[in-house]
Amino acid sequence: MRSKTSERTPVQVDCPHIHKIIKKDSPLAKIESSSFKKQITNSSLHCDICETRAPKLWICLHNRCRAVVCHTSSKSHMRNHFDKENRDDSCHSIFVNPHTLKILCHACSSELNPFGDNNFLTSEARTYLKTVIRYLQMKRNKSQISIDQIPIDVPGLVGLKNLGNTCYANAALQCLSNTPALADFFNYCDAYIPQILYISKHPNYKLGEYFGQFVKAMWNGTSPIFVPVQLMNEIRKYNEVFRGHGQQDSMEFLRCVLDILHEELPYPQFMPGKVSKNGECIYMNQTISTSTSSNNSHNVCETISSTSSTTTKTSTTDRIQRRQSTRNSIISQIFQGTLESRIKCLHCKKEYLKEENFYDLQIQIDKKFKLKSSEKFPENLSSSSSSSGSGSVMGSLAGWLGMNSRVVRLQDCLSSFCAIENLTGEDKYRCDKCESLNDCQKRLRITRLPETLCIQLKRFRYESCFSSKIATHVQFPMEDLDMRPYCKDLSNEKGNPELADTLNITKYDLYGLIHHRGVLGGGHYIAYVKNPIDKNWYEYDDTFVTRKSEADISRLEAFVLFYHKKGSEKDRERTEMSSKINGDSTAETCYFISRLWFNRWQFMTAPGPITNYDFICPHGGVNTRRYPNIHNMVVKVPFSVYTTFVNKYGTDGSLPFHSADNAISGCTFCEQEEKILEQRRRKEDEDIRKIDTNSIKRGEYWFLISAPWLLSWHYFKSGGSPPGPIDNYHFLNEDGSPKVGMERGINYRGINERVWSYFEHVYGGGPVCVRNAIDLYAPNPLISDYTKHGKSSKTKWIKK
Repeated sequence: MRSKTSERTPVQVDCPHIHKIIKKDSPLAKIESSSFKKQITNSSLHCDICETRAPKLWICLHNRCRAVVCHTSSKSHMRNHFDKENRDDSCHSIFVNPHTLKILCHACSSELNPFGDNNFLTSEARTYLKTVIRYLQMKRNKSQISIDQIPIDVPGLVGLKNLGNTCYANAALQCLSNTPALADFFNYCDAYIPQILYISKHPNYKLGEYFGQFVKAMWNGTSPIFVPVQLMNEIRKYNEVFRGHGQQDSMEFLRCVLDILHEELPYPQFMPGKVSKNGECIYMNQTISTSTSSNNSHNVCETISSTSSTTTKTSTTDRIQRRQSTRNSIISQIFQGTLESRIKCLHCKKEYLKEENFYDLQIQIDKKFKLKSSEKFPENLSSSSSSSGSGSVMGSLAGWLGMNSRVVRLQDCLSSFCAIENLTGEDKYRCDKCESLNDCQKRLRITRLPETLCIQLKRFRYESCFSSKIATHVQFPMEDLDMRPYCKDLSNEKGNPELADTLNITKYDLYGLIHHRGVLGGGHYIAYVKNPIDKNWYEYDDTFVTRKSEADISRLEAFVLFYHKKGSEKDRERTEMSSKINGDSTAETCYFISRLWFNRWQFMTAPGPITNYDFICPHGGVNTRRYPNIHNMVVKVPFSVYTTFVNKYGTDGSLPFHSADNAISGCTFCEQEEKILEQRRRKEDEDIRKIDTNSIKRGEYWFLISAPWLLSWHYFKSGGSPPGPIDNYHFLNEDGSPKVGMERGINYRGINERVWSYFEHVYGGGPVCVRNAIDLYAPNPLISDYTKHGKSSKTKWIKK
């Protein structure tokens, strides 16, 4: 991973007092004592003169002083200490806040930031102050480390402020920030994000923008603590569960963030000949290829012979396609896998296949199945189901109370997850062929492995009487977790070679972990992440960042595990190609490659074919108005590297860009189209201004329109791409009835009939929604043919 410096310019400070301090003793004098460190960790540190505690405390950095003083609006023992102790030969003007980790010179009335780039601090002063901050940032450790072992210049070691029971969010965000492909996307592919955010059609949400600011703050090294206020506020807009200050589930928060980012950040694909007349973008979708009957596009009938592995078309197997992703994004590229569920009716032998995408596997720790003894199970299945005490009364009671000390392996839990389960009793499955509830067998298999595998161990058990936390320790591999035993054999899938290729690399290494300390209904979340720069493990406990050993990590009670694919051959390729790209290539012709594809090549095992459709226009050129920062969207590679990439990964037909042609000078066709669009923008703006009103006359009605669509039209008016058809299904159900919880101004707005007719004539879409007032839940005074008969023709109005 690469770190990126911030574009913000800190205030330049020339402080002569700091140089008096760094010439003295060790920067860790006094604060390295275990008792002092313990007081900082447990927030029991207070002012030497009064009882004031954090965050109003400051520590004098004079080596032989290290007094703890307070500074509030009503009193300042820091000022008193400075006035009393500071002399020409003894500098007592530099203070550090152990809570916020800010350093202040009282004499200069200025803040000293050793992590910034543009100030007058010498390298010696920077090292001194960084050592102090990094040590205060660490929690008290049993094994003390020396000054030389303190990671003062390692990027990514940034704590997150707890905003009030937000440790669940901090733990999830730390793991996402340390996912290399995701961090690199926001640091180096950020030139794509403004256009992507528009394409996503979610103008109400700006999580992609705030998440990008968060990732840059975590990796630019300008501050040891980040306060994620804007990020949390944006997530709370989307999901009210995370509003307030109650403790929430870290995994639920993680899923929410991934879902929003996936919707906001699709990959743009401007394919020649596949662009609609209004300039809409075509999305590159990766869906599973399945045979589709002409009568029903959602069901495929197949038979699986008991004596042969060949598949023939009959009516004994129903294949239900997985819900196709409407778009492909950096999130789906990193985290999305596919799971196949196979259910077999034991009465008629009919099988039902269903494939679904997943961002995480939810694995039960103490899952027990009624298994068919004649089946061949994956390895280690028997060890998990026959562990000592699991079936005893005391073992069960201990499990309910969260005191079970039984140890199982992660592979045992995965084997149980993929084992055959008998659906009997209350779990019977309804067979469409038998038209009854029958005993069935269910089995899960992975058909597409994600680049980053996220596994949640379900430690919280919820029952009607009482709930509990499962404290069973699960041994998890730090390296070489092999997922092949839990995957479907796709070697015979002739129609899906790309899908079979996704299972070629099946081994994973651990890089992140979320630990829950405490009991159900309370407790605390902590993240443990392997830094991709120095390859060391760190504990992220809100603002505290402490180095840990692999032995410490292996003993943890894991709640969520993060694994990324490993491939030694891929690593060698990256090393070899990167050396050529960064070397002297003046003798070679160079080509431009999309940074989005280059990001996938750097951090993913299957980057897919080379594509430049991420930034080229439908004419094969570049729209420089849409992409003014085009040079930040491409990577220049030598011809030999480009040829190697093409031979190994292929291309999707997009044209290569030759650097000697000054690649990205602009497309003349796009310039002409932009002139036409600009005229259209001015005309539509003028027309709407003439007919738009804030009130309506007697006998007229308000036409409700999607607020997000209206925002996208305003975006077009200010220079963006044209919006698509009007989509009032944002606030209406398929039958035209209002959705629950829709808000005026956020989900819908009101316009008069002339404005509606204008938009409908230009953009089409619908359906029509009419009210006497701008209130979605008011009675509908009219009935439209559109909502009544589902017709898209012109609306015919009938009075009630």
